[in-house]
Amino acid sequence: MEMLDHQKMVLLNVCNDTNLFRKELRKSLHWLSNPERSQLYLWLKANFGEDYQELIAEAYLKSA
Repeated sequence: MEMLDHQKMVLLNVCNDTNLFRKELRKSLHWLSNPERSQLYLWLKANFGEDYQELIAEAYLKSA
């Protein structure tokens, strides 16, 4: 399993806990390559855009 797919699975498993989701998203952004980060961003927006829009934007800004 690729790291991107692994991190997607992790994020799906922790999506009910905001603090864990934030922590795992930060780890994901640290571990993934730039192309994978872009793919993850699109996936996050499609799957969690309504619930975690601000959290996603904050994580990507801090990781830049």
